[in-house]
Amino acid sequence: MLILVVTVVLGIIFALFATQNTGFVSIYLGKYMLEHVPVYLVVLLPLFLGLFASLIIYVVKNLSTSLTLSEQKDEVKKLKKELAEVTKKAHKLELENTKLKVETGEFDEDSLQQT
Repeated sequence: MLILVVTVVLGIIFALFATQNTGFVSIYLGKYMLEHVPVYLVVLLPLFLGLFASLIIYVVKNLSTSLTLSEQKDEVKKLKKELAEVTKKAHKLELENTKLKVETGEFDEDSLQQT
């Protein structure tokens, strides 16, 4: 709703500007000349072109950021999976170590209670 109100207000301002600046000018672009161009077009057209260019730059930057973020999320998922696998392997090795200590007689239950 706010965007609609701002758009209408800007439209009214541009309309007032255009109706009050109806004079004509000539624009020279190197060898080329544009005659009888209204002043409001000379002012407003570059403004709109600048806004459009900034919109394109914003969209490209936003898309690039989204792709980077997506890649990082995939990397985090991969690393979490790898961490879970390493944790499982460490747990298996701890169990195997405990079994070997029991078999060799090095295991005592007091050491478990202290930890």
